[in-house]
Amino acid sequence: MELLRCLREKIPWFPTINYEACIKDLKCLNFCPHDVFEWDPKTGRPFVAHPLRCLPGCEMCLEDCDTGAISLPTPDEFRATLERVRSADQKLPALRPVP
Repeated sequence: MELLRCLREKIPWFPTINYEACIKDLKCLNFCPHDVFEWDPKTGRPFVAHPLRCLPGCEMCLEDCDTGAISLPTPDEFRATLERVRSADQKLPALRPVP
């Protein structure tokens, strides 16, 4: 479990919100199984409160956002990050290709 936690901190996989496109319908809060988002009552909009809770590869929030206000790293960005992490720590197992 410690290895997973350490790896998670090295992998920048978390959503970004485009507030110009966000309609504040709370779907990201309601559908994220990892509770990455929270609501900011001062600004009246959601925000990424817990980015390290986001499971690398998960795209549920992306799929549930009707306006496309949420973005995640591209598969190429994700693949490059995984390879960079692996090359920095040769004790890690080989990575399977990302679809």
